[in-house]
Amino acid sequence: MDENGTYHWAPETPPKPKKPKPSFKRAGKTVLAVLLALIVITMAGTCWYTVDDKQQAVVTTFGKVTDVVDAGIHFKLPFGIQQAHKVNTNVYQKIELGYSSGGGNAFNESESTMITGDYNIVNVDFFVEYKISDPVQYLFSSDEPELILRNLIQSQVRNVVGSSSVDAVLTDGKENIQMQVKELVTRILQEYDIGLTLVDVKIQDAEPPTA
Repeated sequence: MDENGTYHWAPETPPKPKKPKPSFKRAGKTVLAVLLALIVITMAGTCWYTVDDKQQAVVTTFGKVTDVVDAGIHFKLPFGIQQAHKVNTNVYQKIELGYSSGGGNAFNESESTMITGDYNIVNVDFFVEYKISDPVQYLFSSDEPELILRNLIQSQVRNVVGSSSVDAVLTDGKENIQMQVKELVTRILQEYDIGLTLVDVKIQDAEPPTA
């Protein structure tokens, strides 16, 4: 009531709208959906793998070999339960002894210098071709199968050259030396069983050492 005796009614103040409470249930469902999506994406990315026509893949389950597969698209269990180890089995690979064709034909005298059966010194360079014949043995029977093969070839080359005359090494005996080296290395590879097969051995060059 004012001073003139008149009543004035003040309008009621409308109640303030209540802020919606955060929905923890909805947030939990969103997080769960994101996690499920990530799991599906991860599984899709780790369940499938491709092997090309030059390869085979050794499949291990919990670290144990369970399969060997050829070229194509293949399925495996995710999260590291199964792993596919790809190996180039359908490829000819090379070893160069005494020289290197890369980087300007560099020579390695420690590999090429040899003594013949008649006590002459020669420099002999060998070119070797080999293949991976057993991917399981190649992966798991030894740590460095290529190094084993290289050392084996070098040893047998020196053995054969050391029992040959200098004339045979430099002229008409090269083919026989190549054949002997291949036979010896092949026999020992079968005993070692490291998953490698020797394809060919050739004398790339043979000459007396330069002064």
